Amino acid sequence: MFIPLHCPNSQCTHFSPPDRPDWYRYFGKYTTRTSGEVPRYRCRSCRKTFSSMSFSIDYFSKKHLPMEQIYNQLNGGLGIRKIARNLHVHHNTIRNRIDRMARNAILIHQQVLTTLPFKEDFVADGFESFCVSQYFPDNYHLLIGKDSQFAYTADYVTLRRKGRMREEQRIKRSELENLWAVPKGSLQKSFGGMCEWLEMRTRMRDRPLILYTDEKKEYGRALKQSRVCQEHLRQGRWIHHRTSSRAVRSLWNPLFAVNYIDREIRKDMAAHVRETVQFNRRVNDGMIRMSLYLFDHNYRKPFRIRDKEKKKLTHVEVAGADRGMVELLAAAFFERRYFANGGLVLEGPSRKSLVRGWETPLHGTGRPPSKHLAA
Repeated sequence: MFIPLHCPNSQCTHFSPPDRPDWYRYFGKYTTRTSGEVPRYRCRSCRKTFSSMSFSIDYFSKKHLPMEQIYNQLNGGLGIRKIARNLHVHHNTIRNRIDRMARNAILIHQQVLTTLPFKEDFVADGFESFCVSQYFPDNYHLLIGKDSQFAYTADYVTLRRKGRMREEQRIKRSELENLWAVPKGSLQKSFGGMCEWLEMRTRMRDRPLILYTDEKKEYGRALKQSRVCQEHLRQGRWIHHRTSSRAVRSLWNPLFAVNYIDREIRKDMAAHVRETVQFNRRVNDGMIRMSLYLFDHNYRKPFRIRDKEKKKLTHVEVAGADRGMVELLAAAFFERRYFANGGLVLEGPSRKSLVRGWETPLHGTGRPPSKHLAA
């Protein structure tokens, strides 16, 4: 028998799990073609009605699809349209299901972050690809645990096209920049925001924090412009270790953790394969898919595959999370609709991804999230 855990109305006092069992009452039932007979309930506080489907990942959908199959195909390198052809549905239907799973992934990840000790050292770098066209290269800033290879957070920024270009390509770039110009200092601002995010979570460390990056000038400038980060560096609580991006990308490279994830993303995500025709058309969709891929890396992929003991671990466990807690949170990942309740605060990139707030060059922020995907 289905028992609702809380009121799905985010403005209700019972949105957080209530401490009394009689906070709702049975309010009849209705029948649908896809779900059959569905019980309905009414909250005694806000008086709004809801059903058992309000807590299902298929809420508001007219067709049930195999979520785990979509998830595995997406993270295994298939494009959106290929997945849609495999399941005989429209490609927008697949995008909708990806949005639903990514919403769950973001909320679970934010919940887990509140429990992690943040005791290891960190590696930060940018993964470069492009969105809309190759005239708008982009940078996914990744903050990775050096020992666990756990992806703590990811930010996004559009870059100005650089490198060797023909004269007609320079003219084309100038024409596009008249329509949409890359904000100045965006790369430095993105990295600085990520460092301050890290600083908030590592203030109580009992040993110095080492932040490994490559030799980009923007990274040093961002740390100098942040008052709190600069103070940590001056007092020796933070150490900024720089490594050339041209160094051999072996296991002994200090940037191995982020180089490893870069390689996996390039291999597993169709939108980021070299010279691909399956590139992202919208930044919001790109960040949603990146969130879902990093969730797969953090919570489902084995930490090591050749070591019998480490093969049983996931990256989030190596980062310090309790296995039982993570399994409890993610147990119904492909069936349940997760909510941002219980005092969970969504921040920065995660919040921006959920509300589809990323700006796409030449297109703005695009469509807002559907009602059933709102946090």
